Amino acid sequence: METFLSVMPYFCVAYGAFYIGKHWALFQFSQNLSKDPDRMIDILKKIKDINQEVETNDMPEDANPMEVERVGNMLYAYDKHSNQFLAQAEDLNSLLEAVHKRFPSKKFFGTIDKDNPAKELVK
Repeated sequence: METFLSVMPYFCVAYGAFYIGKHWALFQFSQNLSKDPDRMIDILKKIKDINQEVETNDMPEDANPMEVERVGNMLYAYDKHSNQFLAQAEDLNSLLEAVHKRFPSKKFFGTIDKDNPAKELVK
C-alpha cells in the first residue's frame, strides 16, 4: 500500500502532462487551420499522396488496379484503367475467386474505402 501511495503522485503528474500536451497540440492544430487553411489542405493532400504511393509501391509491377462497386446485394469488379467488367459475386471472397477464374494470368489489386457501400458485403 505504501508503494502505491508513493507512486501515485508521479502517475498524476505524468497524466496531467499528457492531458495538457494533448490539448495544447489540438489547440495549435485548430489555430493553424483557422489562420491558414490552404496550407493545411496542402499538407493533408501531401499526406494522402504519400499514403497512395505506399499502397501502390507494395504491389507487383504487372498488377492491375481493380475497382469494386456495390449494386443491391452484389459486388461488381472493374479494371480501374479500362473500366472493363471483371466479375460479380455476393461477397468479396467469391468476387476475387471469380476474377481469378476469368483472368488466371492477370494480377489485380485494389482497396475499398471505408465509406464505400461495398464495404458492408466484405466477409
